[in-house]
Amino acid sequence: MIVATAGHVDHGKTSLVKRLTGIDTDTLEEEKLRGLSINLGYAFLPADADTTIGFIDVPGHSRFINTMIAGVGGIDMALVVVAADEGPMPQTLEHLEVLRLLGIRQYVLVISHIDRVESARIKPVSEKVQAALGLKCPVFEINNIDGAGIANLKNYLLQTARRREPRRERGYFRLSIDRRFILTGIGLVVTGTAMSGRITEGDKLYLLPGNKEVRVRAIHAQNEKSATGRVGQRCALQLAGIDKRQIKRGDWLHAGADTQISNRLNVRLEMSASLTFKVKHLCPVKVYIGAKLTSARLYLLDRRVRGGELQAGNSVFAQLIIDGSVTCCRGDRLILRDSSESITLGGAIVLDPHAVYSPKLSQSAKNYLLAMEAATLEGVLRGLLIEQQRVVNLRLFKQMCNLRDADLDAVLAQADFFDETKVFSRQGHDYLVASQTWTHAEQSMVTYLRGWHADNPTAEGIQAGYLWICLGPEIDQNLYDSVLDHLLEQAVMRRANGCLKLQEFTAQSPPIEQQQWQLIERTLSTYTNQIPTLANLQDDLQLDRVSLHAQLQRAVNDGRVCKVGTKRFILCTQLSLFAYAVCELAEATPRFSVVETKNHLGLGRNSCIQLLEYFDHIGLTRRDGERRMVIDKGLPDRVFSVS
Repeated sequence: MIVATAGHVDHGKTSLVKRLTGIDTDTLEEEKLRGLSINLGYAFLPADADTTIGFIDVPGHSRFINTMIAGVGGIDMALVVVAADEGPMPQTLEHLEVLRLLGIRQYVLVISHIDRVESARIKPVSEKVQAALGLKCPVFEINNIDGAGIANLKNYLLQTARRREPRRERGYFRLSIDRRFILTGIGLVVTGTAMSGRITEGDKLYLLPGNKEVRVRAIHAQNEKSATGRVGQRCALQLAGIDKRQIKRGDWLHAGADTQISNRLNVRLEMSASLTFKVKHLCPVKVYIGAKLTSARLYLLDRRVRGGELQAGNSVFAQLIIDGSVTCCRGDRLILRDSSESITLGGAIVLDPHAVYSPKLSQSAKNYLLAMEAATLEGVLRGLLIEQQRVVNLRLFKQMCNLRDADLDAVLAQADFFDETKVFSRQGHDYLVASQTWTHAEQSMVTYLRGWHADNPTAEGIQAGYLWICLGPEIDQNLYDSVLDHLLEQAVMRRANGCLKLQEFTAQSPPIEQQQWQLIERTLSTYTNQIPTLANLQDDLQLDRVSLHAQLQRAVNDGRVCKVGTKRFILCTQLSLFAYAVCELAEATPRFSVVETKNHLGLGRNSCIQLLEYFDHIGLTRRDGERRMVIDKGLPDRVFSVS
């Protein structure tokens, strides 16, 4: 069990820890001279052979609130110390607010300096503190001078520690480093509170955000030499493979090799109840996560609702744009302070540690965040899969929730999802989807194609990419591709001439239209240095303009022809060749101009400009000034596939 002190300076926190453990946590000469704590102090109290209480003594002075915040992440209990003669002071209240915002729910209230007041004054002090906490908690009255009340408090803490259920060791081992130092004859040692998982001597860890591999040579857990360290313990790790200069306070040690860092976090933000001013969109803030302090900007996702500003007590979805990078997981807690590090703005819980830029909060994005803030992982998956019918990338989900394969299997079993869900693979990734979502996608594709055949009885079929576009955003691209493959394997659909059709469908077209189309197709294929307009084709074919346009429009509808710009037409097979050629150009010249594209494709300037604008529109390329770049190399295979 990890216990942190909290309270105003000079209220007796360090003296209390010394009384309980026999250890003076003020180790600096300056701390002893000034009579106040500056750094975090650590002490331990054995409860039995298997249980030890770890104490983190935090500074009480307002100038060291940053150090206090770094010390209380991951604790099990807060020991709130309040002097009977002074009562709750400003720093007491700020400590309580920080603890509340970090989600700490177990408290013990210690009324110190009881020798300085009459007994009648003690109860009002206790009531004030519990009112500030917003909950009832055990209260102990103590005197650090003569030790009165210490035995009762110590006995309570020991009994609580012995009864406490050990934390679940789900996930990879994670530890945020709060100290690093060199011990003579031993080497480099780092300390911190283990936030998840288990570590064993000889294991590999990764120092983040630099992703440097290190090896654990030895472990001290709860101040005892140990072969292992696990979640909820104070751990000192002797490391090999790295230099002290490469480690910073707030860096993380992580046992998972497949771990990502991020510079954008989506969070549920709760503003401090004691805030006296409004906080605006994109204001600079300081973020405290684990033992790390970093700068960021506060991006209000739903700012239109609140006019781009927040006030005391507001609870909103927000994004933190980190200056640099951090590593964190869903469920991690953090504190926000103003840019001068003098005022606590609020606290947040991480919902998406790998967020992306979003100009506005769509209803779909909001629903996703609502699912991600469920109390349990089983609830998260139920919200994503069953209620919102989403497709979950298992690799990304395990990353953001810090899950091993066995952990995910346990979550699925706990939620009884094995019969309700289906796993499919696509391009090296595994995806999880509700069985009803898969079935709905199958039915939607077959139903749409049947209706399309009825409306286009003369067409050979529909292009695969066009079918996905017509189905709209309700079907995920990876789900669509996998369901399509399944329908083709089951002979529900088949491919013919680069188009999709139902197995039983046969195109019906009058002979005269077939002849006209063959003539149009042959003429389109002769254009190599331009993309013809309707007027060009009419001059070449000498066909009635209305009839020609109708034939071209039917060909566009069923995916044989693509319309580029407002008046140019090109065979989809030719368009696919141009798309692959542009990707080929991008390999040699990542940022290319119109002239370079024109020369590479052998097109006229006007045709080339409209072709590139078309590629911008469908998301193959993106324009940046006078040059472009390919942003989705896989798009030609998906949209123009004729296999």
